[in-house]
Amino acid sequence: MKPVLQQLALARDISYLSYYFAEFIAHQSSCKIDDLVPISAALVSEKNQQGDVCIVLDQYVDAFLFASTSTSVNLPKGIAVSDWQQRLRSSVCVGIPGDLAPLILEDNRLYLNRFWFYETQVAQSILDRLKNPILIDHTHFLTCLRQLFPKVDQTSDSAGQMIAVAIAASHRFSVISGGPGTGKTTTVVKLLSLLLSQSPQMRIQLAAPTGKAAMRLVGSIQAQITNLCDDSLINGNNVTNDLIRNLIPTHASTIHRLLGYSNQTFRHSHDHPLNVDCIVVDEASMIDLTLMHHLLDALPSHTIVILLGDRDQLASVSAGNVLGDITGHGLSVGYTPSQANFIDSIMNSSTPIPQNTQLPMDVPVQQPIVNAIALLKHSYRFKTNSGIGQLALLINQGLGQQAVDLLADGSEHLFWHQSIDKVLSTEALEWIFKQYQTVIQAESADSALFEFEKVRILCAIRSGPFGVTEINNRITSRIIQKGWASHGSDREDQNDIKKTNLNPVDYHKGQPILIIQNDYELDLFNGDIGMIWPDSSGHLRAYFRNSDSSLRELHLQNLAEHVTAWAMTVHKSQGSEFDKVLLVLPNDEHSHYLSRELFYTGATRARQNLYIHATAASIISSCQIITKRHSGLAQKLGWIDD
Repeated sequence: MKPVLQQLALARDISYLSYYFAEFIAHQSSCKIDDLVPISAALVSEKNQQGDVCIVLDQYVDAFLFASTSTSVNLPKGIAVSDWQQRLRSSVCVGIPGDLAPLILEDNRLYLNRFWFYETQVAQSILDRLKNPILIDHTHFLTCLRQLFPKVDQTSDSAGQMIAVAIAASHRFSVISGGPGTGKTTTVVKLLSLLLSQSPQMRIQLAAPTGKAAMRLVGSIQAQITNLCDDSLINGNNVTNDLIRNLIPTHASTIHRLLGYSNQTFRHSHDHPLNVDCIVVDEASMIDLTLMHHLLDALPSHTIVILLGDRDQLASVSAGNVLGDITGHGLSVGYTPSQANFIDSIMNSSTPIPQNTQLPMDVPVQQPIVNAIALLKHSYRFKTNSGIGQLALLINQGLGQQAVDLLADGSEHLFWHQSIDKVLSTEALEWIFKQYQTVIQAESADSALFEFEKVRILCAIRSGPFGVTEINNRITSRIIQKGWASHGSDREDQNDIKKTNLNPVDYHKGQPILIIQNDYELDLFNGDIGMIWPDSSGHLRAYFRNSDSSLRELHLQNLAEHVTAWAMTVHKSQGSEFDKVLLVLPNDEHSHYLSRELFYTGATRARQNLYIHATAASIISSCQIITKRHSGLAQKLGWIDD
């Protein structure tokens, strides 16, 4: 009989990468591949590919090690975690923290060496910055803060923003987290104004994980710069608001471009740091552990690091949930007494600050990381009675049945297509065609892109009847059948089609495409949206919007890898918002793709109207399932697992 790991690999229950890594460990350890150490190595590798930074040994004592329908793999009967640890330590391939070994065992967590190193370095970088606070002139600091937030007290809607500015301006590392419409960009503009009023020569960099998110950050900041108060911010240099407006950067970069990524390496690192005094990174929930390590490694120790994001959103595609780890995985944030006193002085009120900003006795957080986190809770987009806002709250609270009841009751902006068949409903398809007809029949590529950015279909999965590929196929087929568009027919267009990776359809006028691979030469990035449209000669070209909203035209042969984008995954939609969203969930409530984070992220992409295509069971299941990625970062930062 074949070894169990080989059986799993042949059945595609584990990757060949995990199998060959286990084979290497077995060879180096002079043992059989089915021994505990190689099996542990395969498990770490497999879980790492699924998003975990490490495996926690306790989690597998009485559970299957691998998800398989054909082969069950368990720990040997009667083995305890202490026995497992001893077996691992006996291998030359398993070391303790700091060793040069393929695997690292730290307490009850087993890592690939590289990811243990990344996690440790990220934690140390954050803690080092927190130990080196920004020295401020308290009187001047409060004066500037009051000018940025006139007449604000603890009951004001913008009180949370004022506290966030104060926290970020006094720490070299901070997180400002909040849902859509809570004013993260408004807060950042005022924060940068305060920092620049005290240090006009400060070198500030804006960044985001994707080109789309970077462009959106720039647009939001440009829109907010003009809203700065007219009064000059008081400081010794007499810096006026006009000057501050000119000093706030209006260009953002992807993190990879900022770090000089090329040929699998980064030009900037600890040995060649970036020349920057302050960096603001948007959509931080999308940043995986590896990228966060390289970013922090390339920043000088004095650099102020400000992360923006929504801690309730989906974690990164690759291993790690860095923003979730830093912010305590949903635990309430309570400040230490000294920080609470600082905030109380800022609010300039004789009444103590609200209870939710005190340090609750039941929250086991004592490290300074808690003092560097600001949570924005007031939504300026969704009113208290907003259907989308209420649904988002129910999702985050795990109240699945209440979410179903809310959808069943209906609202002005919330609609539910109850999925009872095994395919997308006719009603939903007709709604899609009605929305996208304006895209196909637009007068220009510019108008088509403008209309397309108003509406989007978001899916939890890629394949199957409720997946991106199938829905894209059905939409394209119907568009062609209706005669709204036809495929490119001249020789030049056909040659273009053969040389691209676009599947499963050929190009046609009005077809949206999604870039899925960075191309730094063309300034195209993973997540960018383009539109196929004929040029003045009738040849199909791809059009993309520049940061100044103008269009640029690209030959189809030059495009990086891309796919049709009538529908896209929820993951790909992060960093974007649309007026109308159709969120499609699989009708299998046991699907491992369903999660609270995915449901919340998809639902909150809608600015105005949200349409949900799902069964009641899938909705309830989505609210109840929390995606927990295993790592030691939260513990290294002072949080204690609940």
